[in-house]
Amino acid sequence: MESVQTMHWIDWSVVAVVTAFFVVLAYSTKKYTQSTSDFLAANRLAGRYLVTMADGVAGLGAVSIIARFQMVYKAGFAPNWWDQLQAPIMLILMLTGWVAYRYRETRAMTLGQFFEMRYGRKFRSYAATICWISGIINFGIFPAVGANFFIHYTGLPGHYSLFGLLLPTYHTLLIVLLSLSLYFTFSGGQIAVLVTDFFQSFFVNIVLATILIIILYKFPLSHIFEGLQIAEPGKSLLDPFDTAKVEGFNAWYFLIGLFALIINRNAWQGSQAYQVSAKSPHEQKMAGVLGQFRGFTLLWALTLLPLVAYLIMHHPDYTDWAAQVNAQLALIEDPQVRDQMTTPITMTLWMPLGLMGAFAAVMFAAFISTHDTYLHSWGSIFVQDVYLPLRNREIDTKKHLQLLRLSIFGVAVFIFLFSSFYRQTQDILLFFALTGAFWLGGAGVVIVGGLYTSWGTTRGAFAGLTSGTVLATAGMVCEHWWEDWYGEDFFLTGQEVYFFAMCVAWTLYVMFSLAERRVFNIDKMLHRGEFVVASDHAATGGKTVAERWNWRTALGITADFTRGDKLIYGFTVVKSMGLFALWLVMTIAAFTVGVSIEGWTTYHYWVNTVFFIVLTMAVIVWLTIGGMRDVLQLYRDLREAKRDFSDDGTVRDHDFDLKTDA
Repeated sequence: MESVQTMHWIDWSVVAVVTAFFVVLAYSTKKYTQSTSDFLAANRLAGRYLVTMADGVAGLGAVSIIARFQMVYKAGFAPNWWDQLQAPIMLILMLTGWVAYRYRETRAMTLGQFFEMRYGRKFRSYAATICWISGIINFGIFPAVGANFFIHYTGLPGHYSLFGLLLPTYHTLLIVLLSLSLYFTFSGGQIAVLVTDFFQSFFVNIVLATILIIILYKFPLSHIFEGLQIAEPGKSLLDPFDTAKVEGFNAWYFLIGLFALIINRNAWQGSQAYQVSAKSPHEQKMAGVLGQFRGFTLLWALTLLPLVAYLIMHHPDYTDWAAQVNAQLALIEDPQVRDQMTTPITMTLWMPLGLMGAFAAVMFAAFISTHDTYLHSWGSIFVQDVYLPLRNREIDTKKHLQLLRLSIFGVAVFIFLFSSFYRQTQDILLFFALTGAFWLGGAGVVIVGGLYTSWGTTRGAFAGLTSGTVLATAGMVCEHWWEDWYGEDFFLTGQEVYFFAMCVAWTLYVMFSLAERRVFNIDKMLHRGEFVVASDHAATGGKTVAERWNWRTALGITADFTRGDKLIYGFTVVKSMGLFALWLVMTIAAFTVGVSIEGWTTYHYWVNTVFFIVLTMAVIVWLTIGGMRDVLQLYRDLREAKRDFSDDGTVRDHDFDLKTDA
């Protein structure tokens, strides 16, 4: 049996070359950033493939990879099973362009700008403050998780000596990684973030596809599934209906997530610039369609890696390896960090020379892609939606860009300090649920109500958002202190607190809004009819086209659709409905005739593994070619674009109310 290994100089060389490439790439975008719109939204010139690929890896992140390792190691195929239930839901959201299409029609650069259009300046600052606080606290553990991974995966010492001083490796890594993320963000704003994230996505896909092949060579699928059958009753890694004892990640966790998928569509603002960077509402919608495919490589590589870890730690054939891993884990004092590092440390036992470094480079790319995106988002939100509306005075472009960069630097300092002093006490995804609920508990209703109703009011928005925030905050306090107060865990998980906060927020928004009986001019805010912006509807001659209801419009196919768009749509519909049909058949079988553990093994083997691994390779080629084309087109468009320096996120006309009924 092999032993836990550390990084070879060849592995370190891979990391160094990848880092240098992305630094040069970020620098090359600097010359294109000439206006506030360039910095915040890439001047709204990004194509669908570029948005899809870049947004995918931006949402991945080193912290998300570790979080998925942690979840799959405990819950097995249950997350993937409940993901399949998303198929019809995601299909409807995709076909209708739910939230995404209308939000892009507003031409807002930030969610706060939309809030000011819809509810007024006071609500913009109020909502943005809640959003920003929730976001930066949620963001606070990202650097810590990334730094811990690099220390334990690469075998770095806890301290090192420099000029006679004994310095901590952990804090040094925080500074180095955050400095690189800041450089990427400062270089070209959203343009740099888009381009570097795209190439990082390309690199991540190639490496993870290679890892998939290595896994299948070293650990036959039949052997992996044999290891999964070892799990005790109530903690099945194969039967999604036998997971009642899986702490935190039971069926309710995933069902609440599905509910939030609809209610809080695009509410989380960690990558908010991607929601406004597309060339048109149609391109934004198509990016959402393509998003159904981009995660195949990521999903299945990041599913099989923790399942192989489970095999190593539990199968009797790997007793020696498990002992070596346990010896390494015993050196980690923090139980949460120890839990997070189980899968990465098992990987060091079987990863070949060079590929071990390539995966470290993947984690570096994932770290940078998420951090530059989140730094850009939370820094921009503070300036655009908290500071400038309160200042109530416009500033020139140069000063505006300086403020944005200063705010981004401030966010970096905060997360450095948070990661330095905060001690995690729960799984990453449960921490996300609690901290995210502070904002998401009431955010969804004010977004959906603002985009889709003419009767939603400012008073309703304040009531809905405030109630969601208060309930979520109360849940956070109880979760943290309940055991000290009563000697037992709080009876609700972070995910359940999140659910009840959403329900109360929606109820109060509707009640307070209907009580006022106001009517809002939706067409003006969405730039429809006489208010249309020609560049947003190039396919229809710069006009919005009112279409009669038929099967095409029911499927979301509008006059903007090309033949290629319809083919992509059709393939997506067939894929989504096929997966849902399989999910439905297995669910019915489980509750009627019953499905044995061998039956679940066969299902996951062919449907959730073999099918998706084969499809993955074709998807990588397709999206990469489209993304490369979009990058080149973005550069051409930026060179030729005439900048509108007044397009800086300021709302200069928000009088959309039509009347108030007596």
